[in-house]
Amino acid sequence: MFFSGYKKEVLKSYGESLDAYNRTLNKGQKEIQRLYERRRISIELILAIETLVNSIANSPKEYEVVTEKIRLERKKFSKTEEYAAEASLVAKKAGVNIAAGVAGGTAVAAAAPTVAMWIATTFGTASTGTAISALSGAAAKSAALAWLGGGTLAAGGAGMAGGQALLMLAGPLGWAIAGGAVVISTSVLSVKNRKIADNAAKEEKEIRKRTGEMSEMNGKVLQLSEETVLLYGKMKKLYEDLNQYRGRDFRDFDDEIRVQFGGLVNDTFSLSEMLNKKV
Repeated sequence: MFFSGYKKEVLKSYGESLDAYNRTLNKGQKEIQRLYERRRISIELILAIETLVNSIANSPKEYEVVTEKIRLERKKFSKTEEYAAEASLVAKKAGVNIAAGVAGGTAVAAAAPTVAMWIATTFGTASTGTAISALSGAAAKSAALAWLGGGTLAAGGAGMAGGQALLMLAGPLGWAIAGGAVVISTSVLSVKNRKIADNAAKEEKEIRKRTGEMSEMNGKVLQLSEETVLLYGKMKKLYEDLNQYRGRDFRDFDDEIRVQFGGLVNDTFSLSEMLNKKV
């Protein structure tokens, strides 16, 4: 058959590129999940440090200002989690098919709220302007997906398609490609060899591009995650060292202890800001 050798070669290369894309995607999923989990653990330490600092009598007034900023950062992170979970659940009720693959249609709706929180806290959110819970039907579906996609297209976001993509953890990195791969592979016998090969070659270029973009994104997520771990480790040790002074009077501390408490408060604020740092 004409072009059969060409088709075989192109499809082989296409398959290898798609495998590389999926490996990179899976790696990204794990990194995003790990970052979220580290942030949740960080919140536990932040709360413990807040309790310790608040127990110290006659502490500097500026501590109150900083601890209030820390509280606001924590609240902002929690709000993102809550809204992501709500958007995901409403999208599910509205009939959105959250799938691992477009063509495969493997539903993972049960995990959607958690997945949405990973995504929202890593990449950011955009409010629809109306509480999603106040909407219904198609409006709720549109609002939920647009929110997860970074807002409507008119507002510069990815729109509903972007929102559904984010719930699949392939997001702005070409979620339709995986579906396209299945379409091509199941239609091999019904399309001319040259057309199959040409389509596959065109798709492969896009896959390679998206793989590169995803790899770059993974690097940013990993860097943020590692920065979180380093600061967390530093703070945890200092917290454990200073915990013996719980309930004491700040005026009784020597200069070294006062400096350590000041450093702990400042680092806690830095970590709280990192909770809301986006990729």
